[in-house]
Amino acid sequence: MHSVVKSFRTAFVEGRFVPLLAALGVIGMRAALFYGEGLPRIDTWGDNYFWEPIAHLFDYPLISLLASTLSVFLISWLLFLINSRFNLLRSRSNLPFTAPLFLLSLHPYFLVMSGDYISIVFVLLAFFPLLESYQKADSYLCSFRASILIAMASLFQIFAFVLLPLWWIGERSMRGPQVRSFISSLFGLFLVYVTVFSIYWIQDDITRFIRPFFQFVYFSAPEIPMYSILEWGGVLFVGLFFVSNMMFSIRIYIRDKALTLSFMQFVIYLIVFLLILQVIYWKETFFFLLLSLALISYLNAYFYSKTISKNHIYVAYGMLSLMLLLYLSHLLPSVKPLL
Repeated sequence: MHSVVKSFRTAFVEGRFVPLLAALGVIGMRAALFYGEGLPRIDTWGDNYFWEPIAHLFDYPLISLLASTLSVFLISWLLFLINSRFNLLRSRSNLPFTAPLFLLSLHPYFLVMSGDYISIVFVLLAFFPLLESYQKADSYLCSFRASILIAMASLFQIFAFVLLPLWWIGERSMRGPQVRSFISSLFGLFLVYVTVFSIYWIQDDITRFIRPFFQFVYFSAPEIPMYSILEWGGVLFVGLFFVSNMMFSIRIYIRDKALTLSFMQFVIYLIVFLLILQVIYWKETFFFLLLSLALISYLNAYFYSKTISKNHIYVAYGMLSLMLLLYLSHLLPSVKPLL
């Protein structure tokens, strides 16, 4: 093993105190970004059921910062727990925890608490029954629990409702098509929404129950930003970095155990569709982007925990430097012209 790979594994992958140092570093990054840049003004996109009634609790910037930071830590911990509980990455690695922490702390937008974070937590929880159902002859209870969790996610961010048909593809890859599981997932979704419908029916406000679903007809393609040649080069480099990591990781996990193979294939499938949906609903929500970043962070964590190529590590250092420049551009005006 090359010395560059050894030093990378010691410093980032297998270090005993790396999670603690990463947590303290991310807290410092988010605090510096908060006091240096402040929270961006973000309008609430669309309607939902549970987030709007509690959104005012996070109007105070410091409370919003603390809540979003706790959410990012919870998302990172869930990804780490998914990896360790099902032994997806059969080696010791801190990256499933530290990678999403870092990636979700680079921009001021990530400091703002929103229903997207709560929704993502429920989506990640839905991975547990999905993976538990692997090769089970009768897994309708797992499908039932997963559909309830996704339905709960959609109550905080209605666009999470789109994940349910995508989830059926994941269930099929885990154990093949099962009619009882499909019916159970529909029943779980029905239970959640019939409860919500009952609340609005008692309040004689059925229109309010239907209104969130109207968001799915509001398509809005993103506007092409006025970037310089250097900025477009950075965007292209970031895109190539994630695409290449996705391709290289396929060569690694395709030789892994069957559960890891099915999970990673489903994650890549989700990422592709989430990014397409983000383009379609660019002006309506950033939920798809946030969820895809969380999944991309795990994909990269898997790849850089497994790779033994020094060239891959050099690319990782280059990307890490570019991300730090992106972060510093929000704090230091002198850095912005470099990006």
